[in-house]
Amino acid sequence: MASKKTKTAVGSAAVIAAVIAFTARQEGTDLVAKRDPVGTGHPITYCHGQTDEFGKVKVGQRFTPAQCDKKLAESLPKYLVPLEACITADLSPKTEGALLDAAYNAGPAAVCKSPMVAKMNAGDLVGGCNAFPGWYIRGDGHVLKGLINRRNGEKQLCLAGLSEPKPQLEPRPTSRLVQLFLKLKGSFFHG
Repeated sequence: MASKKTKTAVGSAAVIAAVIAFTARQEGTDLVAKRDPVGTGHPITYCHGQTDEFGKVKVGQRFTPAQCDKKLAESLPKYLVPLEACITADLSPKTEGALLDAAYNAGPAAVCKSPMVAKMNAGDLVGGCNAFPGWYIRGDGHVLKGLINRRNGEKQLCLAGLSEPKPQLEPRPTSRLVQLFLKLKGSFFHG
C-alpha cells in the first residue's frame, strides 16, 4: 500500500481545478432556490446543489450564475479535506477529483467507505475507477438514471487521471469556474 501522501495547497488546488466544471455540469444550476424533490429530507436546494451550508435560504430566493460558481468554489474544499484523510494512495488530480465529485454528491464519509477508495488504497487504481458505476448512494433505495450517468462520468474522469502526467506546479485555468476557484483558494489552503 502507498504511504499516506502529504497534500499541499497546490495539490488540493489541482484536484479542485480538475473537477470544478465537471461537478457544476453534474449538479446543474438552479438560480432560484427550491425544495429538492429527490433528496432525503427534501432540503431547499439552489445553485450547484447547495443546501444550507451557507445559511438558510428561502424557496424562491434568486442567485446569479457568478454567485453560484463562487459557492461551488467555496464548497469543494470542505468536501476535499475529510476525503483526503481517508485516501492513502497517491492519486492524480483527475482521479482524486472523481472521488471529490462523488463526495460532493454523497458525502465524504460515504466515499471513504466506498469500494472505490478501498481498491485505490489497496493499490488497485483501475479497479477503484471501475467501481464507480456499481456504487449508487440513495437513502430511499431508488436509483435514478442521472445518478447512473454521474457515476459513469466519474469513472471516465477517474480513468483519464490514470494516464495523466504528474501534476504541474500550478493548475492551468480552463474555465471561469477554475479562475474563480484560484482566486478563492487562499481562503482555504494555507501553506
